[in-house]
Amino acid sequence: MDYNKFEDRISRWIENDMDIKERKEFEKFLSDHPEYQLKVEEVRNTISAMNQAPNLKVSSDFDTNLNQRLKTLGLSENVKKGIFGFSNQNFAYMTLTLGAIFLLTSFLVQSNSTYMFAEKESESIEILSPSDSLEATDEMDEMKDVDLLNNIDGSFVNDQQ
Repeated sequence: MDYNKFEDRISRWIENDMDIKERKEFEKFLSDHPEYQLKVEEVRNTISAMNQAPNLKVSSDFDTNLNQRLKTLGLSENVKKGIFGFSNQNFAYMTLTLGAIFLLTSFLVQSNSTYMFAEKESESIEILSPSDSLEATDEMDEMKDVDLLNNIDGSFVNDQQ
């Protein structure tokens, strides 16, 4: 017997509602697994508490009165399903979520396409040579002077060298 069968049969064993074969099988399982004795005691205490609880008595027309009360509250058999089977609140949340996903996706696609256009534009820019303007020649000479003053590692070269 496995634990699920054991658990299903506890109350029947306590109430002595088993045939002899089932009872022996149950008691063998319980003797082989003494750690489950606590579960048997819990069920026994629960059954005892339920048997000692007072019985509730209701009027004979209780069901009829309850059904009429439910109809007046609008909780009768015609339960409103909402939109596409979702409650109105859940449908609103789902719509907002899908809208946010759409906006985010649109933004990312737009951003990505902007970068692609920027790359294409930078490829088409015409690069001017220093000889194209007189100012560019002066700037190139100044850059060469600075490069001569710096070592490869970026430290300043001494004039004494």
